[in-house]
Order: sequence, then structure tokens, then C-alpha cells
Amino acid sequence: MGFFDTLFGRQKPVPPAKNERLFAISTADVTLRTQEDMQPAQTAGICFKGVASGPFKQINQELQDLLKVAGNDTPVTAKPFEDALGYKWVLLDSSDFQATVTTVHMVSQTLIDEGYGEQLLAAVFRFNDENGKPNYFIYNYKRGAFYPFVPRPDSHSHQRNNADEMRLATVMKRDLPMEPEMERWYALWDLPF
Repeated sequence: MGFFDTLFGRQKPVPPAKNERLFAISTADVTLRTQEDMQPAQTAGICFKGVASGPFKQINQELQDLLKVAGNDTPVTAKPFEDALGYKWVLLDSSDFQATVTTVHMVSQTLIDEGYGEQLLAAVFRFNDENGKPNYFIYNYKRGAFYPFVPRPDSHSHQRNNADEMRLATVMKRDLPMEPEMERWYALWDLPF
């Protein structure tokens, strides 16, 4: 880190190649089930930016081939998605949460190996509470940390439930590398799952 970075309070981001920290969500699943009565949804997503359509199609084909080889025991399906802001997604679907986490790691590692590590933004894991309301845990690849995101139900004005987010962060800080700076808990509205 340079002199100006120190002077202006900038921090070096965690290198995206250090994405092993996202495996913590595997063990956090037990805490969420037992203490919070939350069940993992069958979907997760990886969001990244700035990949042209041609290379994105090539990467998607490689990922599909990789999933065919890896998905013999527990099938995980993946499909590409581009949101309204132009961000690319790989949406994963599986009934086995551990297989989903492993696949998220495998997909992000493939993107890193293909030279797109700097483009990785977030991995998003959805958990549903006892009423079916979505609660998300977002892994920020640049920071190497998780944070909760809880949109208010039936909110079309993009409002968050800050109290639930704070509570979940407190409950999960032993299980997950939690983002300490709340101003970096970025909202991801209109998630595709």
C-alpha cells in the first residue's frame, strides 16, 4: 500500500484468488438452521462485471462442461443471466446446499483462472425464514467478507430491514468472516432469485 493510500484511508482489497473464505457459509448453514430457523434456498448466484458477450458465452460453456463432470452425485444446474444494469450472473440451482457452495467456489475459481478475478463482485446465498421471507448473505470478493442483506417484504421502494441485518451479523460473526464496515453492506436490489 502506497503513501497516498495510507494518507487517504484507502485499504487494499482482498485478492479475489483468496476465495476460500466463502466456504464458511457451509458451516454457518447449521447455525442459521438451528438458531434462526432459516433454510437455504435451492439457488445461489455469482455476480461479475465487464465481460463481453463472446468471452461470457465461452466461459458459460466451460462451466456447463465442468458441471456435467462434477455433478454426477448431486446435480447442480447453472444458467447465465444479465441484469438490467448489465452485470453478468451465473445462477446455480441444487437441492444440496453443500454442493451449491462448492459449485460457487468452483465457478469463481474458474473465472479467476480465466483472468476475470478482478471482475468478480459477489456471491449471493439466499436463506428463507419460517415465513418464506428471503434473507441473503452476500460474499464480497473484493473484501473477502460476508454481510447480510434483508429487504423488507412487499417493499417496492427498496427498503432494507436494518434491524434484522444487524441481528444476523451479530449472530453469525463467529461463523462467517463478517464485513466490519457497515457502509460496505451494499444492497443488491431485484435479485434474480
